[in-house]
Amino acid sequence: MLVGFMGSGKSTVGAALARHLRWGFRDLDRWIEEKNGLTVAEIFRRHGEAFFREQERRAARAAARLRRHVVAAGGGAFAAEATRDALRAGSLTVWLRCPWDALRRRIPKDGSRPLAVDRGRMRRLLAERESSYRLADLAVDSWRAAPDEVARRIVEAAFTTTAGPARRTTKKR
Repeated sequence: MLVGFMGSGKSTVGAALARHLRWGFRDLDRWIEEKNGLTVAEIFRRHGEAFFREQERRAARAAARLRRHVVAAGGGAFAAEATRDALRAGSLTVWLRCPWDALRRRIPKDGSRPLAVDRGRMRRLLAERESSYRLADLAVDSWRAAPDEVARRIVEAAFTTTAGPARRTTKKR
């Protein structure tokens, strides 16, 4: 499970990681969009954030049942305890760290990301969510390297044997 703030590269790195592992890939935001027939921005406008977060919890529970899949969670998913618990169930969680300056450059203010239009709010959300992201099993910087390189680093850090993912008790920072 890849977690981190919007724009940290979860979808892009997730697809690269799935290719490296020869696993399936699911993006929770796309899954929610498919289920609802609306974009995330449209869901926020029509139904509100609370509705979206409930859809996110349900998608996280469904994702927890997947095997041999890389899952990219939405930026706020790991900040909600029930969703975080579902994402952590039987999975290795990886925080894709990305500093504010890089995020600000990556994320357009075009309304496609409802919580990114107001940069002050976006910066406050990042500060609020970082303590949740720190609960991930691993942390990998996602802003200094190409997605394939970040995926390679995750594979190296997470897989100690051919038997599968190693659960880390200490965070790699």
